[in-house]
Amino acid sequence: MTPPRAIAVFGSSETLPGEALYEEARRLGALLAERGCTVVTGGYGGVMEAASRGAREAGGPALGVVCDGWTERGRHPNAYLSERLDTPDLHARTQALVERADAYVVLPGKSGTLAELTLLWALHRAGTLPDRPIVLLGSPWAPLLRHLTEWNMLEPAQLRGTRVAGTPEEAIAFLRLP
Repeated sequence: MTPPRAIAVFGSSETLPGEALYEEARRLGALLAERGCTVVTGGYGGVMEAASRGAREAGGPALGVVCDGWTERGRHPNAYLSERLDTPDLHARTQALVERADAYVVLPGKSGTLAELTLLWALHRAGTLPDRPIVLLGSPWAPLLRHLTEWNMLEPAQLRGTRVAGTPEEAIAFLRLP
């Protein structure tokens, strides 16, 4: 398998610099950039900003996929993007995030993050998303996967393509990056 080159990072838009989740995403972004990967995010704050910041601080690229409607409502892309892709709406934004990545790392977040993760699984199940690694980074994911499996809400094929990592370094190992 060819190592992924563009990694989409999903997670909370609310975490702030100095908070553990922000710093974890920043470290992840730096590790990805050090291995020659492009960090792809939704382009706004929180985990998206942190991963982009880490990538840029390590000398790598950070692509932000932003939504025109959000800019009109006062949300602005973060300052750490090296490239910006404007999309007309949330659906196009999510589609671009999924399509531009070779793999995905999902950190804790709220409903938007869960929607992105379940969309990845649904697209894979429908046969419209090739096998691409999904790494869930952080402590909430193992119990969620356990419950989804117990309740028969997650197919074995999607479960096989999903790994839970405790650290950014472990996430990198699951992505098979040098």
